[in-house]
Amino acid sequence: MGGSVYEQVMTMLYAIWRRRWYGLAAMWLVCLGGWVIVALIPNQYQSDARIYAKWSSILPDKLGFQGGDKLAQIDIVRQTLTSRPNLEKVVRRTDLALKVTDDAALDKVIEAMTEDITIKSQQDNLFTIAYVSKDSDYTDAQNAAMAQRVVQNLINIFVEENISSDRDNLNQAIRFFEDQLAARARELEEAERRRSDFETKYLGRLRGEGDISARLLASQNELDRVGEDLGQAQSSLRALTSQLRSTPSTIAAPLFNLGGDGFQGTRFDPASARGRIEALERQISDAYARGWTDQHPDVVNARAKIQGLEPLAAKEAAQPDTRRQAAQPNPVYANLRSLLFDKQSTVAALTARQNSLQNAITELRSRQVEQPGIAAEQAKINRDYDVLKKQYDELLKSREEVRLRSDVENKTDQVQFNIIDPPSFPRVPIAPNRPVLLSSVLAGGLALGIAVSFLISQVRTTYITPLKLAEKFDVPVLGSVSMIISDKQQAQARNWLYVFAVLGLGLVAIFAVLLAYQLLSEGTGK
Repeated sequence: MGGSVYEQVMTMLYAIWRRRWYGLAAMWLVCLGGWVIVALIPNQYQSDARIYAKWSSILPDKLGFQGGDKLAQIDIVRQTLTSRPNLEKVVRRTDLALKVTDDAALDKVIEAMTEDITIKSQQDNLFTIAYVSKDSDYTDAQNAAMAQRVVQNLINIFVEENISSDRDNLNQAIRFFEDQLAARARELEEAERRRSDFETKYLGRLRGEGDISARLLASQNELDRVGEDLGQAQSSLRALTSQLRSTPSTIAAPLFNLGGDGFQGTRFDPASARGRIEALERQISDAYARGWTDQHPDVVNARAKIQGLEPLAAKEAAQPDTRRQAAQPNPVYANLRSLLFDKQSTVAALTARQNSLQNAITELRSRQVEQPGIAAEQAKINRDYDVLKKQYDELLKSREEVRLRSDVENKTDQVQFNIIDPPSFPRVPIAPNRPVLLSSVLAGGLALGIAVSFLISQVRTTYITPLKLAEKFDVPVLGSVSMIISDKQQAQARNWLYVFAVLGLGLVAIFAVLLAYQLLSEGTGK
């Protein structure tokens, strides 16, 4: 079995060797074509930079300026740095704008840039921005410069997005709050006007009114007490009136009636005009003592009677002095009459108080019926006012917080951007790896040449050994005849072998030259 395998391997190698010229031709075609393609691949130059964003603020956290929040915003901007608006800014700021002739060309440029931009986070707040330039229309120097410019513009946009844009957003927020405050102020003024009109309309019912039910109960209790007091006063008045009717107003007593003004203090006959005038004057004095005024009906009536009795008193004064038996005022009657006047006053006062309480109770009952509707309307007006006032206060507080934050952003450096590594100028391309590609092309050409030789040997079938012939036709092979080669044929075969060796070694020499040139170029950075 071992001999059979060995014989097969040797037979296959001999077949490949016999078709070696086809394989060598394929190797030259593949290697030369592959090396040309490798040479035409444009170099790729990468520029990168490292940025460190540091939050530095001595302001207390309660003001809302927390580093974690700010750095979270920076991370968001970092993630959105390759958005279309930002890439359009980069295109306009570099020579890439020269390649943009229409929207389709712009889309193509932006799509290529998106694939070639890399943003990686190395540590907390430390990340790298890299760009690879590989435009075949540019020279190596132009690609290297383009990579550096693109990275620099990305850094500039990054800083703008975190400082300038944030300040613009704060200014927009301040304007928004001011507009909202103006609108809320107008609504608040309208609510204040409605509440003022309502209070003016129901001023007597809302101020000092308290609980109507409690006031109604108190008024009813007081009315009951006044009613009891009035009943007692009226009973006393009736008793005094009955007693006064049964009591004589005068009693019999001797009296000297002296005419003229020579004797003061003489008491006149109560039946005379002068005596009646004297009695009326005492009544007026008693009325004054009770607090009555001249407009009181009893006082006015007494004055009128006095005025009517004065002519009679004048006639009596002109008569000669006479001594006669006259009636004298009864003190008991006068005392009863005084008490009667007191009770009449008490009854009048209690009656007035009773009427006042009844009117108050009637009004309170009317208000008690109206109070739920008024109270509900008042509650709605107050609720609307309180809601608007709360919104206004919250907006005012938010505006001041944003304004304070804007002042902090504009007057202090809350976030410090440190460029650890500025955008580098690449001197050596990062791709393609030409030594590897050149070697791969040579290895591929060799493998393809062997494969071509083997395939041709299989297509153009020859039987190198008797065994192969016997296996093919399944007949016994009696023997084989060796080929006799002359000296001339041997010399010719050697010459062709030299040619084959020269061509094969020449291909290897070309590879060696290309590899040496590439290594030398990378070493010098050209």
